[in-house]
Amino acid sequence: MIPKIIHQLWEGEPLYEFYSKLAETWKEQHPDWKYEFWDGDRMRTFVQRHFPQFVDAYIGLKYDIQRWDAVRYMILYKIGGMYMDFDYECLSPADEYLAEEGKCYFALEPEEHCIYLFGRDTFSNALMATYPGHPFFKKILDHIFVESHFEYTNHIGRDVHASTGPMMLTELYQHYPNKDEIVLWPAKLAMPWTNADVRSFMNGTADESYLEKKLEKAFAVHYFFSTWAR
Repeated sequence: MIPKIIHQLWEGEPLYEFYSKLAETWKEQHPDWKYEFWDGDRMRTFVQRHFPQFVDAYIGLKYDIQRWDAVRYMILYKIGGMYMDFDYECLSPADEYLAEEGKCYFALEPEEHCIYLFGRDTFSNALMATYPGHPFFKKILDHIFVESHFEYTNHIGRDVHASTGPMMLTELYQHYPNKDEIVLWPAKLAMPWTNADVRSFMNGTADESYLEKKLEKAFAVHYFFSTWAR
């Protein structure tokens, strides 16, 4: 089963106040879960201690966000639990959506996003859960640090998505033989608003009744702030 541990990570400038508020929603909705905050020093120590074979490749990644992507996979592979980005709000407990034994879980991007990416279901690495040692997470780490010979285009968004982010995960899943080991949360559960929905809400032009309706079945909502890209 999924260990009852929530993981979030942040490095660099002080954590924004609104991110702290969003983090509290996960603690409030999961009072019997342990909360683990990972800062830069803790992440580096963790990699050195538990994945010494990957240290050089980890340090050699071009962008910080690639390291933050990679270390979240490492943490979940080694410790297990549930990871979410800081721009995620929890609306209700996730426990009932983590009930299947022997599975790992990923949120799917909204359909509107998929059209611009693969034209099919696209993984998100902003919300994931697993038990320690899940073979798909081993596949992810092997791909990033052993199998992959990624060539950079100097477009940070494209490079990150394709090397350590959602596009990489989606491609691995397409070729993964044991798809029954993986549960994909539909967007209506874990990512009900699109990037455009969030922007309209933030600038006051949204049809709020429409957005409320999209939250009816959701246990979480992602706000797509993408501070790493700015």
